[in-house]
Order: sequence, then structure tokens, then C-alpha cells
Amino acid sequence: MAPNELDGMQFDVVVFGTGLEESIIASEAAAGDKSVLHVDRNPYYGGSNACFSLSKMLEWAFCHRNCSQTPSVEVLVGGQLTDAPTFVISDVSSDQCDMDTLQRLAPFELSPECTKKLQEMLKNDRDYMIELVPKVVFCRGELTEMLISCEIGEYVQFKGVAHSYLARNGTIERIPESKEDIFASNSLSLIEKRKLMRLMTMVSDNTLYAHLLDKYGDSQFTQLLQDKFKLSGMLLDAVLYLIARVNRGDTISAREGCERVHKYVKSIGRYGRMAYLCGMYGGGSEISQSFCRLCAVSGGTYILNEKVAAIEPASENEFSVVLDHGTVRAKQIVMSPDYASTAVPKDQIVSRAICILDNTCLGADTTALASYVDDSGVVSLLYVTHSTMTVPSGQSILYAWVEGSLEETRSLLTSAIQTTIDSKASPLLSIFMETHELDVSKTESRGIVVTRAPDATVDLD
Repeated sequence: MAPNELDGMQFDVVVFGTGLEESIIASEAAAGDKSVLHVDRNPYYGGSNACFSLSKMLEWAFCHRNCSQTPSVEVLVGGQLTDAPTFVISDVSSDQCDMDTLQRLAPFELSPECTKKLQEMLKNDRDYMIELVPKVVFCRGELTEMLISCEIGEYVQFKGVAHSYLARNGTIERIPESKEDIFASNSLSLIEKRKLMRLMTMVSDNTLYAHLLDKYGDSQFTQLLQDKFKLSGMLLDAVLYLIARVNRGDTISAREGCERVHKYVKSIGRYGRMAYLCGMYGGGSEISQSFCRLCAVSGGTYILNEKVAAIEPASENEFSVVLDHGTVRAKQIVMSPDYASTAVPKDQIVSRAICILDNTCLGADTTALASYVDDSGVVSLLYVTHSTMTVPSGQSILYAWVEGSLEETRSLLTSAIQTTIDSKASPLLSIFMETHELDVSKTESRGIVVTRAPDATVDLD
């Protein structure tokens, strides 16, 4: 592209960032016959929802990571999760990074053993699709309905999340998802099956569900489960932390809790016995790219690796946007939080761990969600295998995340991962990082819309 090729061009909407929310907005605008310019400062699609091969994941950490959101990335090659990191990436280089220049850019010296392990993994570099923010999709959620209505099925594929696990007290147990699974379960007593079935039946029947909310909606959810449905122990934890996804120590109303359970239960049976779908080839990134393709088909213009120099009011109803390849005019601006000049890190932090395992500890051809519960908090975990085309055959990836700083939650994340793999697999490579939510409460100007960054929830809805 010529240096000033964009000069003088006018667009109804200019969108910065190719994350999921920005991509959906861009595709909707283009479908509404608006002229759209969609720009990303990075050389890849997906923004905060991006997905990388192993070498590109390291390149992201060294060259493209937003230090305000992710101050540092810790990498452990082999070893035990309790070991000190093999290296810590804290600064960002402006150079393009590949594995040949990694040693030059990196502030560390790899031991021959670590170098050999990395080189062995990089032989299958393209078989890894590592997500920055792994998430799943409800089978009957708003995003699924949007994908169907937009006919994006030809662009993206999904695999059902086949199993759910609850890890606590040093052990991990599989939790039945559907009515069929409950009846077939050998881990639940007959009385426990009846209690769980009573809850699922009541929230799935519209009349009974409405009556339940009318009568108990203002009470506490935990109290409702204990008093009305007589749940305790493992069953209580499963409903609270695996189905309703309540944070440890949080108090939510019975109405909100029942709505979460209702959303979960109504998703079961649409595509099988599971409530969630997991994207193939890296879910969030693939869905984002699908909406980008839809926008392009409708006439949207895309430029990657394009820096934004300035956004200034040109008139009462128009902005002047200075880019690397020229200055354009826009009636409206949409941007992800990391593009906002007023963005500052907030206290809300999500700590994440990505473990590439040498074995398939929870099954070779499956995908699973898990919750780890102890007095310190609740860790969400997503387990994927070669069946999602995101890791070489025979290996698996276990993602874990929890609210709080890495300093506060590292031991919690480590315990969650160790309990889940249960000595059935060993980490080949582990990545730890924390993501800070950005505060953009000081809106830059009328006509500028700032989207939301991914949060700690497990689903994209």
C-alpha cells in the first residue's frame, strides 16, 4: 500500500481492533449499507481473542503484547508448576520476532535442556492453536443464535464440551450434565439423583420456573438450594460453582442464580447432552474472523498492521483519523479499550495459566470444563485435545483462570492444575500471565464507542 493511499477517503464507521465485539459491530454496520474501515495495529486478527501457534504466541509476548493490559508473561519449559519460571518477558520489542531471533531479543539464556525441549515442540508448531482468552459458547445462547441468523456456520466449526468436572479437596469428580447422565451416574446416590433432577425439572418447566422466581426470587441463591432442594456437599458446590458459576464468597439472589441454571439447562439437548460448544481451531479468534469475513463480503475494508497516529474532531459530526497510510474521515469511531488514549489499568485483574501437557489426562478425544474450588477461590478450567485441532495428537492443553493478581493466585492456579491432571500428565510448557481490565470511563468524545474487553466468565455470551 502506498504511503498516502488512504488520504481523503471517507467512511461511515472506522473500527479499531479485530476482537469479537469490534468484529460483530463492523459486520452489522457493513450489512446495514454503511461504509466500514476496519483497522488493527497488529499483524493478526482477533485482538484480545486472538489465537496463535506456539512460536507466534511467544512472538505476541515479545512484540505485540499491550503492557498496560498484560505487564509480563512467565514461561516455564518442562519442570514442575511450582518451579521458578524459565524466563520472564516483561519488555516489548518493536522488532518482528521469530524463533531464529528469539535468543537475541530475549532477556534470558536458555539451558541446553530447555532449548532442546522447545525445539522438539516447535517441530509441530502449526499444530498448536493457543488462545489468549479461551471461552465456550452456550448451545442455546445469544451468540449461537446470532451465528445461525448470520449464516456464519460455513466459516466456523464447533465441538461439544462433552464433560464437566468439579475439583475440590484434592480430588476431581465428573459431574453429570443431562438427565440421561444423572440417571446413568455411578457416583451419585439415588437420593442425590432425585435432588438434582428436581432442580433441573423445576428450572426447565416454564410454569414451575416462573412460580419459583415469584416465591423465592428475592432470597439468597445458596439458601434456596440448601432449604428448598436440600443440596449439600458436592452437589451444592457443583450447582454453585460449575453450573451457576458463582465466585467463592459472592452472594447472589435466588433470581439471578436460577436464571443462570435455567440458561444452562435449556442449552442441554440442542446439539447433544452438553450445554456448551467449544470452537475448533481456537474458538474466539475463529468467530471474530468469521464476522470479519462477513463484513468484507458486505464491502468492508480491512487493514492489518496499521498504526493509529491520532483521532481528532474534524467537524461537529466527523472525525479525522491519521493512520500510517493516510488520513481518513469517519462519522463514527468504534474501538477496543486498548486503543483509547484515556485508558488506564483498573484493579480488576484476571490471572491465567496455559499448560501444554504431554498426555491426554481427561480423555483423548474430548473437551471438558472444570471448576476447582477451595477456600481461596474458584478457578475455571478448559481442557482441549487434538479433537479441536488446537494441539498435536497425544497432547492436550489445560487453560486455567481466576480473578486476582498473579502474585495472589499463583498457588491457587497451580493447585487447580495439579488436581485436574491428577499425576496423569506432565507439563511440557506452561505460561502464566495476568490481564488488567482497562478503565475508559472518561469517554474521549461523542461519536466514539469503546467496546468491552474479555472478562473472567467461561462463555462468550
